[in-house]
Amino acid sequence: MTFEQKSIADFMHRGITEENTYFFLNDFTSILVSGEDTNGVFCVLHCNGKKDGGPPLHVHELEDETFYVLVGEITFFIGDHTILAKAGDYVFAPRGIPHTFKVRSENTQFIVTAYPSGFDQFVKELSVPFNKGFNKPIGPPSDEKLQKLIEVSKKYKISYPNL
Repeated sequence: MTFEQKSIADFMHRGITEENTYFFLNDFTSILVSGEDTNGVFCVLHCNGKKDGGPPLHVHELEDETFYVLVGEITFFIGDHTILAKAGDYVFAPRGIPHTFKVRSENTQFIVTAYPSGFDQFVKELSVPFNKGFNKPIGPPSDEKLQKLIEVSKKYKISYPNL
């Protein structure tokens, strides 16, 4: 008996461009590989963060997430676990487990991969496309933006235990 396994995607080579970069929540995120590229199997995002930045505690019902820290330090809180991840460290956050993170260094860059995809569309729906001359808002997200986050999150089966 033989079985043939096909690749989930064609050859790719991607980088950060103006076309794939968005202002998401409080910093820039670039969608390097979308679910459209992988038939929905996964997506890959390059994320930036500033000291003390990070999302509210949340739970993904549909996706597992991986984080690979490129620059800086991030403390991850996943269920009962606290992990200080430095450049070169990999962290896995399983679906269904409450998690968040907090940037510890002045700046950080990290790669997020979500299995299956969907998180890429979530980011697009909540973001402002990057363009030259874009000025990042200063301060925390407004109540209106937090309300939109909660509403859009429902569509993607992401919940916030503390909101």
